[in-house]
Amino acid sequence: MDKANVSESPITDALRRGDEQAWNVFFSQYESSIRSIAAWPKWHFDFHTQEDVIQTIRLAIIQSIDRLQSEPSLRAFVHKICVNRCIDLLRKQIREQNRLTPFGHWSEDGEWEDIDVAAGAEFDPVSVLQRCERAKILRAALARMDETCQTLIREFYIEGLSYKEMAQRHDIAVNTVGSRLSRCLDKLRVLLQQQQDH
Repeated sequence: MDKANVSESPITDALRRGDEQAWNVFFSQYESSIRSIAAWPKWHFDFHTQEDVIQTIRLAIIQSIDRLQSEPSLRAFVHKICVNRCIDLLRKQIREQNRLTPFGHWSEDGEWEDIDVAAGAEFDPVSVLQRCERAKILRAALARMDETCQTLIREFYIEGLSYKEMAQRHDIAVNTVGSRLSRCLDKLRVLLQQQQDH
């Protein structure tokens, strides 16, 4: 666990001087943070890839320590390097493999399926990761809703049915579809806000 109460100014000065003991102390303090970021599920890195990127992160920190401008920002400095090296590795994987695995989509049965997505030259892994994260949050919120709301939201937004088609499918009035869907969306907003607040 990181020791947040350790004074960063003396250790930062020692790091800049290349003090080996200071570097050992530093990496023992920040090891869990570095490993935690490398293990974020959104990267989809396996164990060996995580170990590789951790070594890259350590090297990048050593090489960049002279650019650290203020000691209180040491934790943010480490976090930024971790995230940037992970993004760099993700971009490298896409350049070399032309794939990002996995992404996903809703199947015809209404189930979520992970799939490979082709990655062209214009492909931005960060935006795709953001979309993956938003989709994951949305799926978790939908899973907490009653079956009626799940069905209505899926039919309208995933299947692309009109109010009229939904009314015919459920044998209800078109206005009823609109009011039920509106109430479901209100519930969904509350659930999404709750997840965002935690």
